[in-house]
Amino acid sequence: MIKKIVLCSIVLISLYACKTEEKKDTSSLMKEVMSVHDAVMPKMGTIGKLVKVLNQQKDSLLEVAATEEIVLKMDALSKGVDSLQNAHKKMMTWMKDFGSNFTAEEILKGKALSPEKQLILEQEAIKVSEMEASIIGSIQYAEQISNQ
Repeated sequence: MIKKIVLCSIVLISLYACKTEEKKDTSSLMKEVMSVHDAVMPKMGTIGKLVKVLNQQKDSLLEVAATEEIVLKMDALSKGVDSLQNAHKKMMTWMKDFGSNFTAEEILKGKALSPEKQLILEQEAIKVSEMEASIIGSIQYAEQISNQ
């Protein structure tokens, strides 16, 4: 009888420890996801400014006789604008999807997630990293071509 009680106690303690560890991992991953979002969100203003700069440069090139160099520059500027706009769209789409998948309590207060939501969070962690790379890459490309 005592062995059963001890065995039961060990099992319960193990289950509790696993649950506590799972919550910690979920909370940690949520913080990482939100940290990436918070780091790239201010760059949305940079994207808007760069789109404006690149479009102004494209407009000024329209007044110049079309040479091969001008055509290549126009193409690069167009690609830069498209890249920036796509990065902006990825951010908006990610925020909308993320907000529809999680409650404010789950995001801000670390409320425990169901196993299904844990899987969604893991997928969102991948998506937010891809979105971050898109934003940073598009900004770097736009800055590079705007300074040529």
